[in-house]
Amino acid sequence: MTRRPQTMLLACLMLSSGLLGCFGSEEEESNTELFVASFELSAPAGELFYYTVESNVDYLIEIDGAGFLVDENGVVRDGENWTYPAGFASPGLFMHPVPGEFATLNITAGEMTESINVSVIDAAGIVSGQSAFDTIDWLTTDHNNRWCGKGSIHDGGENYAASAEAMKLHLLDIGFDHVEVTEYEEDYLKDVVAYNYGDVYPDEWIVVGGHFDVAYALTPPGGGTSEGANDDTSGSTVSLEMAEALGTMNFDHTVVAALWACEEEGLLGSLAFVDHIPENVTVKAYMNFDMVSLNYPIVPPPGYGPYDLGIAVAGASDENHTVMLNWIESAVVDELQYSPTSQNEIHWSASESCASDHCSFFREGYATFNFFSAGGDVSFWQEWHSGTDNLDFMVAKAGGEDGLASGFNTLVWISLQLFIHIDNTGDEFQGRWVESTE
Repeated sequence: MTRRPQTMLLACLMLSSGLLGCFGSEEEESNTELFVASFELSAPAGELFYYTVESNVDYLIEIDGAGFLVDENGVVRDGENWTYPAGFASPGLFMHPVPGEFATLNITAGEMTESINVSVIDAAGIVSGQSAFDTIDWLTTDHNNRWCGKGSIHDGGENYAASAEAMKLHLLDIGFDHVEVTEYEEDYLKDVVAYNYGDVYPDEWIVVGGHFDVAYALTPPGGGTSEGANDDTSGSTVSLEMAEALGTMNFDHTVVAALWACEEEGLLGSLAFVDHIPENVTVKAYMNFDMVSLNYPIVPPPGYGPYDLGIAVAGASDENHTVMLNWIESAVVDELQYSPTSQNEIHWSASESCASDHCSFFREGYATFNFFSAGGDVSFWQEWHSGTDNLDFMVAKAGGEDGLASGFNTLVWISLQLFIHIDNTGDEFQGRWVESTE
């Protein structure tokens, strides 16, 4: 599906060059014409931005600075340059969400090169922490008691099932090509799964997800919860906020946004999903969000913290683990320019753990990123699977609603930057599953 420009700058300058053919023959004279946008552009931070270039020959755009190029199909490209076809008039930019930064564009057509200066201005962003906060507020107000339907000590999963249907409608409204509440052999395993099909690699999926169920009555160690604000309404929130962007942008690979059922019963929803992946389909990568609310730039109050964010990669070869870790470093340090302290560190490593739904993927040889930021030992043990795992307590530990929103902002932007890097890969980046086919 092709989305047209959101922002168009129409002020243009015509440049032309008379080029003599071989040995300067006037009979073989050719003309290269180039229309470019103003030499000074102001592009919104974290939003798609389109401007005008017209050329009668293919033209190359190089970017040096704080952003990505957007190609002729509306796909964000993480490389330093891209060649656009003659006659294509609407190249785009996706500037990193860092207002005040700059970039330089060098546009070359034939023997002509012109430079454009781009300044990054403040904007709402295609994803945001404030939007994520609004989502978790909605979920913990209207969609509580999302207990797995397996067992008999709760409501049989009625609240969960009703909320799953509501999420299906929400994802359809965003614009996904297809959304379903799964119907596996076990009728209580109601994953919510949304798909946008890729134009280049429709059978290679990039999946984002978090578990949608919360710990029901008598679940140890805290005895169960209604809201499950941190575990794992926070992860569902990040998945839904990511979906706001993934459902409206164009990508080479198929996008899958998921909310998993019955993680608290043993990763049952994600295991069922992986078991039902069609034979001709592979998972390029999976991002998992579980207990991800209290992290950079939030500074913990006395007695709490540190609010570390850990990102663990798994499921790939050592070489591709290095690639994944380099992507994280690029996103955190270079693109987003985060500056964590000892109270809110961001760290990344290659590590396998089956504490959440990413295990369902990496054990099958799919590359995974697992995000975890429980908020320090004191916070974790106070709220894990207990009634204190509620939004009010999270807001208090974040120093207010704006603080919690800032933590979500970190999560959604690191994740979206990583998604773009993954989407820009070909066969050179795969999980370990590919080794079994060689």
